[in-house]
Amino acid sequence: MHTLELALLFLIVLFPIADLFLEKHKFNSKSAEYVKSAAMLWAVTGFLLYCFFEGSLSVASPQVLPTVSWKGWSAIALFVVFIAYLVFVIISMRKNPDVRKQVLDAFNKGGDSLNDILPSSWKEYMLFTALVSVSAGLCEELIFRWYVFNFIDVHAHWAVALVVSSLLFGIWHLYLGWQHVIKSAVVGALLCGLYIYTESILIVIVAHILMDIYSGTVAIFARQKHT
Repeated sequence: MHTLELALLFLIVLFPIADLFLEKHKFNSKSAEYVKSAAMLWAVTGFLLYCFFEGSLSVASPQVLPTVSWKGWSAIALFVVFIAYLVFVIISMRKNPDVRKQVLDAFNKGGDSLNDILPSSWKEYMLFTALVSVSAGLCEELIFRWYVFNFIDVHAHWAVALVVSSLLFGIWHLYLGWQHVIKSAVVGALLCGLYIYTESILIVIVAHILMDIYSGTVAIFARQKHT
């Protein structure tokens, strides 16, 4: 194993510890926190890409588009349904205060760390969408679905790669609390399954971005009359 790849693996494994430390030293501004989170993700991803272009990784370059066209069209159809569901949720919250209250209660049960990262104003929402959602989708999918999954897959069975990469993905969200580690691991497994099925890193990147945009959009509309 190349020294650079070993350093990358250590960085990925130890990242949650640094994240926990920084969680205790937050900026007062959510916008500053968004920039900090994105910068940390891009620092790891930048090193990952540097190692790749230096030829130091033991994995092949990611498959961008599906090898079979109908899988791509199926993914597009799934995304359209997902966006339609988001619109339905927004309309439901605007028409029914009880639905909005249920959503707010669900966010409150998620803990302070989750509430702190979700946008409360339209300015925060725009930054959350353009910076946090896009950065998380791009960076985390390249790190976990492309690199970590394929690295383990080279040395073990694909099922082991799916489980381990998803668990590590969950641990990366430890700063949100243990319940979110489990939830994130499940989401990671679903995204990994989608990656295996479609053989497309682009599809899982878009899926991840849409999921994060969904969370931010629901949060801002739920909080609109409570801020």
